[in-house]
Amino acid sequence: MKRQRVTETLTGGTGDVSPQWMSFAAAQSGADTTTTTTQAIPVQRMPQGGRAQVMEVLKMVVELPTFPAIASVTEATDSHQFFISTTSFGTTATTFAEPRVFAGWTRINQAVFTAAGTYMSNYDNTKIMDLTDGAGHGILVATDNIFIQVISVGTGLTNTVRIKLLYRWKNVSLQEYIGIVQSQQ
Repeated sequence: MKRQRVTETLTGGTGDVSPQWMSFAAAQSGADTTTTTTQAIPVQRMPQGGRAQVMEVLKMVVELPTFPAIASVTEATDSHQFFISTTSFGTTATTFAEPRVFAGWTRINQAVFTAAGTYMSNYDNTKIMDLTDGAGHGILVATDNIFIQVISVGTGLTNTVRIKLLYRWKNVSLQEYIGIVQSQQ
């Protein structure tokens, strides 16, 4: 009896069932200055047998900076945002509505400064985000770099966001690869 061939539905034929971590940090160029930094993706996209290899992002762990103490009565709200995308937006703030943004987080700190003391709402600085479709399929990235935009308001600090991406490699057809590249530029 002939053995039945097993098709790889999650790894796209690479057999890469052991995801890897990619760690990096993105810092603002100045206090509360919208800044975009770049991170190279370590992949060889040499077509083999009519297929190209792309990064499949599965999860993300992010650590946002802590908020400073509220310093005056006029200061009531501080915010941190970051977005990960496949293109650079420079110093022009982007949003979740931008199709090339594939992950991000917004955190707002509201506080009250009174003569009796400062009240501050503190939130967890570390967040884990599942970027799969619930069936183990992640977001495909076919660019040479990803871009991280850090935005803050009211902090008075140069903020740094620390990120870990859990990814694996996936083989796609050359037609799919070209389509992904065109949509992510």
